[in-house]
Amino acid sequence: MIVSHRVTVEEDGFVLLHILRGCMGLSAAAVRGLKAHGGLHVDGVLRFTTYQVRAGELVTADVSLGERDGDNVPEDGPLAVLWEDEGLIAVNKPPGMIVHPSRAKNVGTLANFVVGYLQKSGQRPNCHIVNRLDRDTSGAVLFAKNAHMKAKVVEALQTAEKRYTALVLGELSPPDGVIDLPIRRFEPQNMLRIVAVDGRRAVTHYRTVKRGMLGGQTCSALELTLETGRTHQIRVHCLHRGVPLVGDRLYCTEESAELSGVLGVERQLLHSSYLGFWHPLTGEWVEVFAPIEDPGFVGLLERL
Repeated sequence: MIVSHRVTVEEDGFVLLHILRGCMGLSAAAVRGLKAHGGLHVDGVLRFTTYQVRAGELVTADVSLGERDGDNVPEDGPLAVLWEDEGLIAVNKPPGMIVHPSRAKNVGTLANFVVGYLQKSGQRPNCHIVNRLDRDTSGAVLFAKNAHMKAKVVEALQTAEKRYTALVLGELSPPDGVIDLPIRRFEPQNMLRIVAVDGRRAVTHYRTVKRGMLGGQTCSALELTLETGRTHQIRVHCLHRGVPLVGDRLYCTEESAELSGVLGVERQLLHSSYLGFWHPLTGEWVEVFAPIEDPGFVGLLERL
């Protein structure tokens, strides 16, 4: 992947290293890799990092050169690509699939399938996870194809718009609003989160899309937009407001657990439906839409 920069009048006479590490934002490791593999050019001519640039010259760097191949095993598996360009790829994760390999499971993950897709399409089989979803949450997941792009897009995601669709037991009052409640771990080394005054600020905007009866209980379909990104934020906020997610076995009540059994739902009905962000290189607003592909989830929403 080639990144470039046109030298300005103010930058005339700067050494190339200053341009690479400054306005182009390349890491020290990336620059070392480029030097070792001859990936630095100015107006098409191979240059050293000590070269003094001139106004109007075009600096180009192939950031894929020198990057170590990842440890993910390429696999040919189901993969719904939502959006892709030279440096990024967004896919629709199905429920029940782990995003990245671990010591306990290093195959059959979303990352394995992304690497397999890249290899099959003639691209370098390497990817970096940008945003994660819980195993049983479905929807849009973004990967970067090299370390430089990951560093850039992680910063861009600080101002991203992230929207989710959820099916909950009960209804919120008012039907549209904001949940602004801090969240922290229940105990150290415990994955469970709770609302607590000494937690980190967490803000969830919600909108009731639909209400109806399921299994003899009032349920609601919610559209939720994250202002912050705390672990389990939506699930914790919904439980605290008395509307636990249908199918959630961790953040549940006796009533929601019973309803989940009646409906035959075995995972939290939560889907990352939209991701919007400013592209770190082009400056354009990128929109990624992820349709719900779980027929059980879709069927329940239609029955409301």
